[in-house]
Amino acid sequence: MKRFLRSALVAVGLGSVGLLAFAHEPESELPPPPVPEIVVLPEIPIAPPTVLPEIPKASTLPDIPIAPPVPDEDPDAKPTWLPPVTDDPVSAKPADTSPALAPAPRPAPVSEPPTGGLGEAVYDPVWREIPLDGNVWAYGLLSGGFVYNTSNPDSKFNGPYNSIDRSAEPMFNQGYFVLERRLRGDASINVGWRLDALFGYDHFLGQSRGFEVDRDAGKRWNGQYYGLAIPQAYVEAGNDVMTLKLGHFYTLVGYEVLPATGNFFYSHAYSYQFGQPFTHWGGLITTQLTGNWQVQVGLANAWDTLVGRVNSVNFLGGLKYIPDGERWWASFALASGRHQNNVAGLPNIADSPGNRTRYGLLLGVTPGGPCGKWEYIFHHYYGWQENGTPQGNFARWYGIDQYLFYRLTQKVKLGGRFEWFRDEDGTRVGLNRPSNPNKPPLPGNYFSLTGGINYLPMPNLIVRPEVRWDFTSDTIRRAFNDGAKNNQLLFAFDAIWQF
Repeated sequence: MKRFLRSALVAVGLGSVGLLAFAHEPESELPPPPVPEIVVLPEIPIAPPTVLPEIPKASTLPDIPIAPPVPDEDPDAKPTWLPPVTDDPVSAKPADTSPALAPAPRPAPVSEPPTGGLGEAVYDPVWREIPLDGNVWAYGLLSGGFVYNTSNPDSKFNGPYNSIDRSAEPMFNQGYFVLERRLRGDASINVGWRLDALFGYDHFLGQSRGFEVDRDAGKRWNGQYYGLAIPQAYVEAGNDVMTLKLGHFYTLVGYEVLPATGNFFYSHAYSYQFGQPFTHWGGLITTQLTGNWQVQVGLANAWDTLVGRVNSVNFLGGLKYIPDGERWWASFALASGRHQNNVAGLPNIADSPGNRTRYGLLLGVTPGGPCGKWEYIFHHYYGWQENGTPQGNFARWYGIDQYLFYRLTQKVKLGGRFEWFRDEDGTRVGLNRPSNPNKPPLPGNYFSLTGGINYLPMPNLIVRPEVRWDFTSDTIRRAFNDGAKNNQLLFAFDAIWQF
C-alpha cells in the first residue's frame, strides 16, 4: 500500500513537470476587469388608485303624451295651391293616357291619342264633389256656350251642323254624369261596369236607333233640341293584359269624342259630325300585347243602332303603338259591316243595304323632347257605302284633319285645327236636326280653319273661346246662310265645370 501511494505521488509530480515544460511561454499579466458599480434607482412612487364617481341612476323620463286623433281629411276641402309652372320641356310630364275626370288607369281605345277620352284636364287636381275613394265612382261635368254667326241666317242654323248649330242663342250642351266601378288594372281577373248619361243639346250625338229613338230615327222621349241619351252602358271583365267589354260603348274610329272635356274645341270637325259612328252595341276585346302595342277586336250591330231597319254583325278592329318615352304615337282603326244604304233619304236611291266601311289613321307628336311645348295630330280617314248612289255605286267620303297645340302656361293652352272633308256624292253632310234647312245632298269639299284657347281659371273650370271660318268648293249649291253663301264666320265660347 505504501508502495502504491509512493508511485502515485511520483506520477503526479512527473505530470506536473511535463505540463510546465509544454507551456514554455509565460502568461501575460492583465489587470482584472473592473467590477461595475451597481446604481440603485430611486423607487417609482405608485399613484394612488383613482376613484371613479358613482354612475348616477337613470332618471325616470316623463310619459310621452298621446296626441289626440287627427280627423279624416274633409273630402270637400278645396286646396289652395297650384302645381308649379315648368319651362323645361324635357322634364315636363308627357300627356296622360287616362281621363282626368276619372284618374285611375284605363286602356284607351286604339283610335284615341294619349290625351283622348273623357276628362282631359289641363292640370290637376280637380275638386271632386263626391270623393273618388270607393269601389263605385260618381263624377261628371256641366257645359254650355254661345255661338255668333256673322251671316245672321234667318233660320238661326249655322250651316249643315249637328252640334252647336244655333246662332245667337245660349245653349246648354251637356249635363254629363258617370257612374262606374273600374277594373283594378292588376294581374287578377276582376269585373267592372260603367253607365253614362247625358242631358242637353248634344244628346243628338249620343242616341241610338231602337233605344232613344225608334228604328227609323223617329222621336221617342227626346225633343229636337234637348233630350236624354245613354251613350255608354256596359260591363267589363279582365286584367291588365286583356279585357272584355259587353254592352254599349263609344266607337274606336276617329279622334274627337262626345264628352266636352275630351276635346280641345267647342265645335266639332266634319269627320266627327258626318263621317263616323258615335257608339256601338256589342262586344270588344282589348289586349295589351306589350308595353308598346295594343290591339282591339270586336263585333257590334250597325252604327249607333240597338235595333234598326238593318241589323247585322259589324267588325271592329284597331291597333295602337306608343313607343318608349311616349314622344309620339300611331293608331289605325276600322269599322265594317252591312248597313242601310240611304240614311240621308235621298231620292232615286233604291233600298238595297250593303257594306259600309270606315277606317282612320292617326299620328301624333306629344309634348316634350325636341317638340318642347308643341303637340301635333294628323288624322286621315276614308269611308264608303255600297249601293249608296242612284247608279248603285259606292258613295264615298274622306279627308284630313290636322291639330296643332301649344302649352303657353300651366293654365293656358293654344290650339288650331285645319280640316278638309270631301263628301263625294252628297250622302253625309247635312244629317242633322229636322228643322235645319241645310240638308243633303250637299256634295263637295268642306274646309274649316279654327283657332281657340283653353283657359283654366281654377282646376274645375275650363273656358274655351274660339273663332271658326268655314268655306266650300266644288259644290252644286251653297251650304251656309240658308243656302245663300259658300262660307261663314263663327265666334263661339263655352265653359265646362267638372264635379
